[in-house]
Amino acid sequence: MARSFIDDRHRQALPYVPQPFQRGRLCGAAHPALVTFFRDLPRIDALPVTPDTVIYMQRPNLVREVALPASLEVPWSHLVVKRFGWRGRQHYAFSPLKRSRALKAYSTACHLLSHQLDTPLPLGALEERDRGFVTYNVLATEAIADYVTLRQYRESLPDGPERLSQEMSLDIHDVLQLAADYTRRLHDSGIWHRDMVLSNFLMTGLPGQRRLYLVDLNRAYRLPGVPMLLRAFDIARMDWQARHMQFVALYCAGRYPVALMQAIVGGYGYWRWLRRWTRPLRRCLKRAVGIAS
Repeated sequence: MARSFIDDRHRQALPYVPQPFQRGRLCGAAHPALVTFFRDLPRIDALPVTPDTVIYMQRPNLVREVALPASLEVPWSHLVVKRFGWRGRQHYAFSPLKRSRALKAYSTACHLLSHQLDTPLPLGALEERDRGFVTYNVLATEAIADYVTLRQYRESLPDGPERLSQEMSLDIHDVLQLAADYTRRLHDSGIWHRDMVLSNFLMTGLPGQRRLYLVDLNRAYRLPGVPMLLRAFDIARMDWQARHMQFVALYCAGRYPVALMQAIVGGYGYWRWLRRWTRPLRRCLKRAVGIAS
C-alpha cells in the first residue's frame, strides 16, 4: 500500500521507510516501529478521554493527542491523530473515486518535506473502505511542542503602530517575512493549500530562531505550477488584518506586481466576507425554496 501513495522522491524525504499493514478492511502504512501500535489501535472516537487528554477539534474532524507506550522506544512520546469526518453526503458519495483525505494529507506532507518545507512529520495513515466507500481514515503525525499559531501571534499584537517599540516592530517584520517566504516557497513547489488560515501555521522558537510548520494539508492540490490568481486566493485567507498589505508586498518580492496582487487579494477577501455576511439569508432562501417545491 505504501507504494500506492508515496513515490520514490517523496519517500526519500522521510527519515524512515513506510511499512504497509492490514487488519481486515483496515489498511495503511506507518513508521516500522509504530505499525503494531496503529494496527491494534481502537477507533479514535472510542479512545478514553481523561483530564490530561488534549483535543484540538471534535467536528467534523476529530483531532487529538495520543500518548505512545514507553516500551516502543521511539523519539516521540505523543502523536497528533486526525480522524477525518464528512462535511456533506456528496463527499462520501464520491469517495470511491478518490484517495482518502488521510492518504492525501500524508502524501502532501511528504511533498513539503521533499522541498525543505517544515510540517509535522507524518508517521502513519490508515483507512477503511466498504465497497469502495471510505468509512474511516486517520492521519498520525508527530506532536509539535511549545508552539503558537500565527493567529495567536497576530492577536497578541497591539492594535496601533504607535504602541509598538522598535524591537517589536522588527519582530513583526521578521515574522511576516518568515511567513511570506514560506508561503511563496510552498506555491513554488506546486502546492495550492486552499485553507491557508493563520491558525494552520504553527510557529516555534525564539526571535531569530523561529520555524513555521504548516498543518491541515488534506484540501491541498498539487499542480504543475500555481498561477498568480490561486496564490492570491491562498494569501487572502491568511488575514493579517492591518498588516495584510505589508505581508502581500513581502510575498511578491519583486516577482509579482504588488498593486495587482493586493487588488486581487482585497477583492477575493471582500467576496469571502460578503458570503459569510449573507450566509443566514442564503440558508433561509434555500429552506423557503425547499418548502415551496
